Amino acid sequence: MNTKIYAARRRRLALKLKKENLDAFVATAPHHLRYLFGFSGSNGLGLIANGDGSRFFTDSRYAEQIKREVKGVKTEVVSGTLLNGLKEVPFFRRPRRRVGLDAKSTTVKMLDLCSAAIRGALWEKTENLVETLLAVKDAGELARIKKAVEIADITFEEILPAIRPGVREADVAAEIEYRLKRNGADEPAFGTIVASGFRSAMPHGRASEKRIGRGEFVTLDFGAFYSGYCSDITRTVVMGKASSRQKKVYGVVLRAQRRGIEALRPGVKGREVDGKVREVIRRAGLGKYFGHGTGHGIGLLVHDFPGVGQTSEDILKTGMVVTIEPGVYIPGWGGVRIEDDVYVGPHRGAVLNRAPKELLEL
Repeated sequence: MNTKIYAARRRRLALKLKKENLDAFVATAPHHLRYLFGFSGSNGLGLIANGDGSRFFTDSRYAEQIKREVKGVKTEVVSGTLLNGLKEVPFFRRPRRRVGLDAKSTTVKMLDLCSAAIRGALWEKTENLVETLLAVKDAGELARIKKAVEIADITFEEILPAIRPGVREADVAAEIEYRLKRNGADEPAFGTIVASGFRSAMPHGRASEKRIGRGEFVTLDFGAFYSGYCSDITRTVVMGKASSRQKKVYGVVLRAQRRGIEALRPGVKGREVDGKVREVIRRAGLGKYFGHGTGHGIGLLVHDFPGVGQTSEDILKTGMVVTIEPGVYIPGWGGVRIEDDVYVGPHRGAVLNRAPKELLEL
């Protein structure tokens, strides 16, 4: 990605720091480092400081890697803890610098280490400083997400013949993950979910040793990680002929999912979209069987900003990508979830997935 893009992102963050009365921000989360500096390794520390530019620190394992990935900022390979490099930055010679640390990704131990290493600084926990920036995708990011979505769609079509009576859920999951990589993914975006029969009533039912039976729902939830960005798709199929009850429940979830997509537009709060979806399921008499949120942002992380749930005050903006994934889960019987990745356009949502959503009877 162009060096200028990373520099522009850091400048936008610096402007936010001023509004929050902060002098600097220390980035340690891998997705923050990738977004702000282009670094894809596992151990880095980035400083964005008002008036003093940016710095990036890593260890000797990434000495060559940062030459390719981290440009336009001063870099340093540090021996021992990366805080050894940070405390030598001239920026910290002035006392009482107000420095932000992301509350979601910073451990208590890390906060203690920062306080001990640079005693004159005032360390403050922040939330969503970077997330509100990275939630709106530029053209390059959207292209990567679309590719990750395409890989997942192709994989779904390819996996259908492998879903047969007597096959273990774990074997289907292994085939999905193999095909994701064969189709171009760097790796699966998260642990693959394959849940059949009564287990399909488990929203996060990781693949088990259970064998798929005739007449059962089979829920498949997986995604591709491609060039730093994720996709997330869920489809539910029936092994054999669907019963009238299965068709009814599936139809309710599909209508709810489509209603959620219709509700997506800039300026709408996440809870408002969730409310539209939940209303469809409630009117069908199945409201008590839908317990989780309608969706979430997706990008560098599979669960990202903004939230699309009952309490979300996050406001949707043009350029965001979110999932819409309602479900109905009836204990002891089974469940249905349908999920697409949706781009928030200037006027409405645009579904990125092309995998079929009609009820498939395999």
